[in-house]
Amino acid sequence: MNSEPEPRKDIAERLLSALQGDEFVLYCQPIVAFNPQPDARAFNEIFVRFQEEDDRLLPPGAFFPVLEEAGMLPDLDRWVVDRLARFVRAGLEINPDWNVPRYIVNLSDETLADQEFGTYVLRYVDTSYLSGGVLGFDIARDSALSNRESLLRLMGELRPHGCSLAVADFDGSAASLAALRAFEPDFVKISATAVDPAKMPEINRMCHDLGAQTIAEHVEDNQVLDHLRRCEIDFAQGFGLAKVEPL
Repeated sequence: MNSEPEPRKDIAERLLSALQGDEFVLYCQPIVAFNPQPDARAFNEIFVRFQEEDDRLLPPGAFFPVLEEAGMLPDLDRWVVDRLARFVRAGLEINPDWNVPRYIVNLSDETLADQEFGTYVLRYVDTSYLSGGVLGFDIARDSALSNRESLLRLMGELRPHGCSLAVADFDGSAASLAALRAFEPDFVKISATAVDPAKMPEINRMCHDLGAQTIAEHVEDNQVLDHLRRCEIDFAQGFGLAKVEPL
């Protein structure tokens, strides 16, 4: 009767050991500006992979459910911030004049409920490695609305120190507008495949009117890219522009 949960427990213990041993790997995908300024910094979204003993990389879908069940997603999100700060520090030691890119990190619902997460992040921001607008956080629209007070509290702590907020899954619906007005995100992410192309100009204007820059996700080809450019979207992201690569 107790034989079934044991493998799951073993996997969770293995993942916890991997977190402690730095066996996860950071990847990133560029977010490309349509009209970049000459001195603009690069912009990337951070992703996490798990490297098994045979060097096989597991995508998040293979290990996130186990981490979530074990209550370990806040540990993973903290690890991502720590590893990113170490990466930036190493880069600045090599080149003190490096124009550090902007990095955006996805957060779990469980991390939003972690009242110590903001304090944890600020330890790194205040060392200057992740200061000056380098660090931002990406929250899905429904997660943001479900965790409204937690997200407002977190960004109330982090925004004065230059951290930004992106709200994903924006489609112009009432729920999307509610998130835009409640959180006043710096960036709004719009799926280029899920949103009717004819609605894109109106959605873009809606976001701009409320002070948010727009990022079109899942851009796969030049035809879509040209349409987004005509709609005056600010940024684009997807395999039609760049793959997810090791940080």
